This record gives sequence, C-alpha cells and structure tokens, in this order.
Amino acid sequence: MSNLTALARRIDTKNEQWISATKRRLADLSVFSEAQLEWLSMEHYQFSAANKGFLERAIEATSDLCNPGVATELTRNLHEEDGHAPMYKRGMLEVGTDFDRRVEFRPTTEFLATLERLSSDPGSRALGTLYATETAAIFEHEVFFEICREICHRRNAPWEGTTIKAFHDLHLDGGVEQSHKDGLSVFLTACTPPNGSGLRPLDEDEIYEGAIAAIDAMKHWWTLLIDAVSHSEPHWKATEPSTPILDTRA
Repeated sequence: MSNLTALARRIDTKNEQWISATKRRLADLSVFSEAQLEWLSMEHYQFSAANKGFLERAIEATSDLCNPGVATELTRNLHEEDGHAPMYKRGMLEVGTDFDRRVEFRPTTEFLATLERLSSDPGSRALGTLYATETAAIFEHEVFFEICREICHRRNAPWEGTTIKAFHDLHLDGGVEQSHKDGLSVFLTACTPPNGSGLRPLDEDEIYEGAIAAIDAMKHWWTLLIDAVSHSEPHWKATEPSTPILDTRA
C-alpha cells in the first residue's frame, strides 16, 4: 500500500530493521539440522495458535475508540484466521512433524504472555501492537515457507500439493497477511471523540508505543530462538525419527 500514514511508515521502518537482521541469520538453512528446523516450526506454531486470542483481546481493547473501524477491522482479521492454526498443525503432521511432541521453551511462553498483555492495553496501544505483529507475520510466513519446504526436501516428502504449502501460500500469495496490515494501517492516525461521547481518542504516540513494545518483544524472541537452535540440538531429537505419515501426492 503506497498511501501509508507517516506513523505507519515509522513503525514499518522499525520492524524492517530487526526483520532484515533475522532474515540474514536464516539465509542459509543448510547450516541447520532437520531437527533444528523442525524445532523452529514447533515454536512458531505456538505464536500462530495464540494469535486468535490476541485478536480477541485487541477487539475488546479497541471497542471504545473514537473510530469504530478499528475493532471492525480486527474482527475481520479474526474471522479470516479461523482454522488457520489447525491447518498449520495438520499440514506439518502430514509430512512427519507432530507439534504435540513439543517441550516448552520458556522464552516462547514469556513472549506470548507479553503479547497477551500488550494486546489488552487500552485502545491505541493495542492497535499499535496488532499492526506491528501483522506486519511481521508477512516475514514469518516467508521464512517458514522456506523452512517447511526444506524439511520436506530432507525427508524426501512431497511439497507441491501439500497442506503445509497451501497454508503458507494462503498467507502470502493469497494476501491474508498483507491485507491485515493494510487494513489496520489506515487507522494509524489521530482521532478525537466528540465531547461527552465516552469514547477514547486515537493517540499517535500511544499507537507508536504499543507497536515498539511489540517489536521489541518479537526481536527479543527471535534472537533467543535462533541463538538456542544455533548452539544445540533439540533435546527430543532422540525420539523416533520423523517420517511422513501421509503421501499427499495421492
């Protein structure tokens, strides 16, 4: 979207800084083992599974803003997300990764708790948080498209025609994440409610604060994820090797 507000451009610039740095660390997937890549997908799924809850909290937090379009747009996003996390889980199970094997990684738990709190912040801050996370979701699907494809390649599992490829295609080529970002971007501007209305103003400083808090949380989480996977193998590696349980070429 070319007609972004000045505030949206500021937030996007901050997001792009850590996203670019993270992409560089994941540019060569050949340096990671299959188990390490699988572990990253397991942790990312936790974010995907929690996202509907963040949207629900943000809808409530923005329901009394002076622009009702914010909660309406978040509600649209929530409806579009319906069924996406189960599709992710099913798609990876079909190619041999059972997300139920995951063992808790404490930084992910803390990260999700932070986003839950930020999504519940009053009005403008919640909007900033969701705009930042929806923007970063584009990068995440780009990265995990490649990670999931690499996992399939190493397992001699199919990629074309699979549920997991369709899942990432939906969010990228299907435009789901870009439409969520664009839909929220139009509200990143000040709005003053009528006197006595009982509605909250849209405050640009508070929107920015919410966005930066979410960006800091995402940057920290991703740093810990890649640091952890770069220095050790997942401790459940000794379990029976993952193999595709469904040939989706049929």
